[in-house]
Amino acid sequence: MLEYPETQARAVAELDAVVGPSRLPTFADYPHLPYIRAMAKELLRWRPVAPLAAAHRVMEDDWYEGMFIPKGSTCIPNVWGMNHDPEIFGKDAEHFNPERYLDASGQVAPLISDLRKDGHFTYGFGNRICVGRHSADNSLFMNIATLLWAMKIERKKDASGRLVPLDVDNWVDVGLVVLAVFITYRYVDANTRVFADDRSRLRPRSHHAFLRLLGCLHRNVSCGGYEDYVAYSIHGGEKLEFLHV
Repeated sequence: MLEYPETQARAVAELDAVVGPSRLPTFADYPHLPYIRAMAKELLRWRPVAPLAAAHRVMEDDWYEGMFIPKGSTCIPNVWGMNHDPEIFGKDAEHFNPERYLDASGQVAPLISDLRKDGHFTYGFGNRICVGRHSADNSLFMNIATLLWAMKIERKKDASGRLVPLDVDNWVDVGLVVLAVFITYRYVDANTRVFADDRSRLRPRSHHAFLRLLGCLHRNVSCGGYEDYVAYSIHGGEKLEFLHV
């Protein structure tokens, strides 16, 4: 949202038209929010949580681009490379562009005829395809819709009024941590400013709830009342909290 503010603006416009200011988004809005659904697909393609998919074993001898692959070989799919292939996703494959999943009428459509409806390779393949992919799709849709309905995310400005530099490629992937449930986390950049949109003041309960959420995001601490859903780990000598997703 910081690097591509035009995507946030389009998503908010869609939410204003479909959901309006007086209620939260629900799954009943799903068919009417194609751009939000496209954002979830593009997020999974652009920054897959697992850049390498589960390993597979070759069942028979094969050749690929002049390379012999003997039966029994272990192949590890390069999901990151496949998700950023310009021959499939276009010359802007390195950029976040939800419109690649929309047709001329603005509805979600298959990217190309021979690519399954996920529109990306993040969930893996065959019998080892991610079993939680439908839950991931639904939760991403609802999280994106709810967050953008209730708040605005924008870059900070320095004392001269200029936007603070942003580098979306300068980050460290610490992987996917698996305990009893799947959990993940991200550091919040100190140069990021997140605030409840002025419209939320018309909705006191929502305003209060999202101010608390923003505090959690900004401090990497647990929300009050959610202590039972937090796991701890040590990273670089510093205790961090991992919030369940």
